Amino acid sequence: MKFKKEVEELLKKAGWYKGRNVKQKFDAIPRFQEFPTFLKEFLYEYGDLNIETYKHKNDRIVAHLDTKALLKGYFDIDAYLDTPSKFNNIMTFPIGYYLLDTAVMECDMEGRIYMTSDFPALMSNDFKTGIQKVIMEDYSNTLEWNPEKKIWVKEY
Repeated sequence: MKFKKEVEELLKKAGWYKGRNVKQKFDAIPRFQEFPTFLKEFLYEYGDLNIETYKHKNDRIVAHLDTKALLKGYFDIDAYLDTPSKFNNIMTFPIGYYLLDTAVMECDMEGRIYMTSDFPALMSNDFKTGIQKVIMEDYSNTLEWNPEKKIWVKEY
């Protein structure tokens, strides 16, 4: 997967390099083979990293996307694979843990990227775009889940 230059630089800073493959580590996780192929391929190359996300000018806050979280056992894989999400009643899969907001970056079978915590957000309908948006701290066009109406709405 080819990312834009700024994202690639942040990935390199976290330890990524061309040809990186940690497949063996992820394949050892029970039921990991039930994850979508595109997600497994992403984690084989970019998993097991703690990625410092983009810092805006004069921003002293440091955020991290921890793609080691699956390997550390932070997520109940059985619960993910056996129970639909609370929003939209769809299956989602954990990708990483976003430390600043204690949120989980997830995706669904279609590749949509979500940030879930108390208030789930739909970052992007496209997997690659969503990954880049999270790493670049880009919250443009993000939707939030309205539990009463059971629809995604513009964030306020």
